[in-house]
Amino acid sequence: VQEKCDYALVTPLALLFYSAVLCAPHFPPDSDLLLKAASVYHSFLTWPVPYCDIFRELLTFISNELKAPGISFQRLVRTEQGLPVKNYQSSTVTVLLLNHSEVQSEFLSIAERLSSSEQPQHTTLVMLLEHLYQATFGTQCDLDSLHHLLKSKTLEELSEIYASAADAQEVAASTSDPILARQQLQSVLRDIASAASFPAITGEGTP
Repeated sequence: VQEKCDYALVTPLALLFYSAVLCAPHFPPDSDLLLKAASVYHSFLTWPVPYCDIFRELLTFISNELKAPGISFQRLVRTEQGLPVKNYQSSTVTVLLLNHSEVQSEFLSIAERLSSSEQPQHTTLVMLLEHLYQATFGTQCDLDSLHHLLKSKTLEELSEIYASAADAQEVAASTSDPILARQQLQSVLRDIASAASFPAITGEGTP
């Protein structure tokens, strides 16, 4: 794309990357995929408007994901479902007009399920908390046990837990140092998990 200056492929390329990252359950701490992507996309900033703007948005997206894994998915779902976060109601969300043929089926399935007006808030909060902890801790978190425990909690309890966890993500995304941001996020999420009697998160916190 870059060598041939093929402008027609810019948007499909951006959408493919964006949807792939949204669908990824977890990026291990030692994965350099996002950093490599940022390095590649940075070279596109010299392209004319509006193409450089697309890659500037992607670089912001990558930066947020490096500091607060899974935060873009969380923001999209909160916007879709009208769920506020107490200190960050004005968070910016990038809205993309997607062509079904250009987006992975897993992403479309999630989007269609969440767009249903019948989606119960309790179910949504269970799903968001599972996603948040999986994105942050990966296999360190026992998702099956976490799912059963979350389902047993009341809507009020889930709302309080999620508000604290989502706030921690937003704080991490606003932190300038990605390594420090992830360390602090993991620490806060471990404290939340302990207070809520979540299943133990194995291993030491890693950036």
